[in-house]
This record gives sequence, C-alpha cells and structure tokens, in this order.
Amino acid sequence: MGEKELDLLSSISSGPRLEILQMLRPAELKSSQIAKNMQTSIQAITRHLDRLSESKLIEKTVTGTYRLTPIADVLMLQIPLFEFLENNKEFFSTHDFSGIPPHLVSRLGDLTNCEYEGDVMKSMQRARDVCANAKKSLVGATFTVPLELYDVVLENLKQGGYSKLVYGKNTIVSKGFSEYGPRKEYLKYAESGQVEEKIVENIPISVAVSENECHMLFANKGLRIPDCKGVFFGKDPRAIAWCSDLVDYYWRMPAIEGYALKEQ
Repeated sequence: MGEKELDLLSSISSGPRLEILQMLRPAELKSSQIAKNMQTSIQAITRHLDRLSESKLIEKTVTGTYRLTPIADVLMLQIPLFEFLENNKEFFSTHDFSGIPPHLVSRLGDLTNCEYEGDVMKSMQRARDVCANAKKSLVGATFTVPLELYDVVLENLKQGGYSKLVYGKNTIVSKGFSEYGPRKEYLKYAESGQVEEKIVENIPISVAVSENECHMLFANKGLRIPDCKGVFFGKDPRAIAWCSDLVDYYWRMPAIEGYALKEQ
C-alpha cells in the first residue's frame, strides 16, 4: 500500500470526516446545514470539507451543496465490514474465516446486523428454530448433522417445501444416521426434487438459510472446525443473501461420489 492509499484511509479515519460522509450519503447538503447537524461552526466544518475535497471523496455542486463522489460511495459501502470486525474482535480472537471464499470475506459487512449468541444451549435451540420456522425452503452446508434435523425438515417437506444440504467428507453424523426413520423418509422426497444432497471434500463451517432467516458458525482457529460457542443469527436480507451465496459456493464444488458419511 502506497502513500496515496494511506492518505485516502487517513481522510476517513477522522470521526468528524466520516460523520460528514455518512451525512451526505442520503442527500446533498450545504456547509451550513452540515455544521448545524454536527452542532459546530462553519469554520470547523470547512477544514474537514477541504480535506475530503482534496481526497476526491466529496465535490461541490453549482448550487453550493456537497455530495459524495463515486469513490466515496464505494468506500462507504465498506464501512459495515469494519463495523462487523470491530464489534466481534473478541470472537475472532478464537475463530477465523476458514472455508469462506475471498469474495464473501469482502462482504462480511452484510452480517453486521446479525445477532451474536454466545450461550451454547440457546444457540442450539435457536438454530433448531431456524430450521423449524422454514416454510418454503431450507438450504445449508454443514460440518455436523443432528438427527433431529430431519424430524424438523420433514414437516416443511410435507407442505411442499424444499431442502438442499451440502456435507463434507469431514461431516460428523450420529450413530444410526443411515437407518434413522425420519432420515429415510426425508430421502424419499429426492424423487420429487424437493430434496437435494451432495458430499464435497471438506466443510469447516456450518450455515443454514431459510426464506426469512439464517444462522452461521465460523471455524474455531484451534480445531479448524466450527463450534457452538458463538453463532450469528440474522433476518436481514443482506445476511440471508450472504449465507445463501456461501451455501451455493459449496454446492458448486465437485461431488465426492460413492462416499458414505461416517457415523460417530
């Protein structure tokens, strides 16, 4: 990173300048309006406006208002990414982004409005609720599969719903998985196209998405697999889209043919 890039970051590292940029996102404003909104003097605001103008982040119109430049528009779209990382610094001291492709790492800001649940028992119940509340579809890519998942998803399938699940060769399933009644009944819906399954090489995360909510488990840095010590739940359309794209990423991977999940 060169001096020009560092100068650009420096321009938005100031609290007042960032506030001005956020203020200009929805509407063009004159310096007097900006000063009034920030409860400060025009003289103080002018210094920040000049710096932002020099950095090509804002421009003055012929009517005397200020507006964001295209560069600033793009930069402001990245602010949620920094907010997500800042808000979850402690969590990511023990977890990482293993299994998340670069194009989705750059969109982590889409998870900013997700709710973090650190209680293991509450996390497990809420994850079950996400599956139970699905009315139209439930898709996922997962490192572990509790047998009760099939009990829950069956109710959705009986009402005409759809399920798509991606497993990894490393996916953990309970003993009795292959002979579990609801699991067998679940597979019958593959004939109608309501159920699709696939096994890929490795899945170090767990993600599930319905038409109206989602949950995401990141990999533990030490274990290299997900744990239930922190789960992100979301109903924000951006979070749902992000999780759906992650499922699709794993679904597009080459299938491991003729492999049976190992029961433990």
